[in-house]
Amino acid sequence: MERALHLYLHSPWREAAEEGKVNLFNRMRDALHGWTFHFHPDTETERARAAGRGYGLFHMQEPTAPHILNLRRAYILPFWRIEAVADRWRFDVALAPFTPGDILSDEAVSFQRRWRIKILGEAPPRRTGTILIPLQGRLSDRRSFQSMSPIDMVETTVERVPDKTIIATLHPREIYTPSEIEALEQIEKRCPRFHLVRSPSPDLLLNCDAVVTQNSSVALNGFLADKPAVLFAESDFHHIAGSVPRDGLDAAFARLSGPPPPFARYVTWFLRRQAINGGAPDCEAQILARFRRHGWPV
Repeated sequence: MERALHLYLHSPWREAAEEGKVNLFNRMRDALHGWTFHFHPDTETERARAAGRGYGLFHMQEPTAPHILNLRRAYILPFWRIEAVADRWRFDVALAPFTPGDILSDEAVSFQRRWRIKILGEAPPRRTGTILIPLQGRLSDRRSFQSMSPIDMVETTVERVPDKTIIATLHPREIYTPSEIEALEQIEKRCPRFHLVRSPSPDLLLNCDAVVTQNSSVALNGFLADKPAVLFAESDFHHIAGSVPRDGLDAAFARLSGPPPPFARYVTWFLRRQAINGGAPDCEAQILARFRRHGWPV
């Protein structure tokens, strides 16, 4: 097979990468010395042709052949993942055991603080008696990786956490149907403790007691601020969260009142140890290690 890498990217990202304006792909060129790079539009037609072209990277799409891999941001730039599947809950990191003792405390505290300030600002985290529910999409549907629909998740949280204010936020890039909004407004009418916020802000996360979500990255950002989480869907960052698919409802919600997990060690392990850091001096070695993990001749 030709030593060439075919990348399937959307515009204008594809054009910027071709022009050498995207750091990750520049580092990838340095790692794959002697390989040629070919950029293709991220369309179904082009991805259907990918298997016959040789080694390739899709962006957040299911690979169609063993020599095609999936590239996805690990939630926070410049961290990335290269995987053989598109489902986050089947990523290598999702299946790997987390052992806190492998992470030095000083390293973890420094890493967590630095990234908390970058993502959430310099205000200190507080707890104000609220549960934050960052909603994603398709609120009335229960998808295969979810334990229940998002609307049912909200109802369940209101019932299981009777002593706190529940704040649900809409995702800024989702389009919600009138029936979905109406379902949330009906809960708001029935339960004075429940509030729907249409424009979320970092302050809601900094000031909440915990996060309840399907698998929103807001929960991972919450780990930067020592916020425990309950996940109603499968996820790659489930290890220190209460997981309804893994633990059941009772055990998952019990995590909210149990001893705090090692937040700082976890985010250090999840990002620094398990992802590709596009800004690290050894980024090229990290890229090559992922390709070798999947049998590429590098």
